[in-house]
Amino acid sequence: MPYFVFHLIKGTNGVVREAELKDGFPEYKDAKLFARNLRAELELKDVSDIKIMFADNAELAEAKLTENRDAPILREWEK
Repeated sequence: MPYFVFHLIKGTNGVVREAELKDGFPEYKDAKLFARNLRAELELKDVSDIKIMFADNAELAEAKLTENRDAPILREWEK
């Protein structure tokens, strides 16, 4: 399965609104290098918006990145 590099575009409430596909790679090493170079080109605040996703195809990878997940449950000792 290939690796896909996405630029995440977040809405005003911080939830991922859109994932823009930058490129796909057959190996993680190539995707990591591409993502690292892309982060270097962006401004400091946008660096965390570059993600690598491992999936069967680009549509599935985008769906995984943009799905709404529930917040983790904090236990009493984790507060």
